[in-house]
Amino acid sequence: MRHILIVEDDPYVLDVLQTTLELEYHVSSANSVGEALAFLRTSHVDIVLVDSVLPDGRGNDVASFAARAGTAVVSMSGYPEEMVDLERGAQRHLCKPFGVKLLLTAVEHALHERG
Repeated sequence: MRHILIVEDDPYVLDVLQTTLELEYHVSSANSVGEALAFLRTSHVDIVLVDSVLPDGRGNDVASFAARAGTAVVSMSGYPEEMVDLERGAQRHLCKPFGVKLLLTAVEHALHERG
């Protein structure tokens, strides 16, 4: 079973993501950049689903760390100004709010791209 790390500080969003994804994936979570980086240093994950704005920094720090390790990444944001930056980049991203089908498609495509 593939392992996904969700990095999200909103407990309601995190709950919905976990409930949706745990049907098909082993799911772990982190609430901050620091917690996510610590987890990634000690655990293998296949994909990171990361919010772009976190209480202690930018989700991009987590995305960059994960990408350098060869881990698939999907970034998420509910801020229009953040989406402009994400759309300029090459990595997959989701604009909040998004539906279950779009979430699952983005995760599957990101995993497929990484092999």
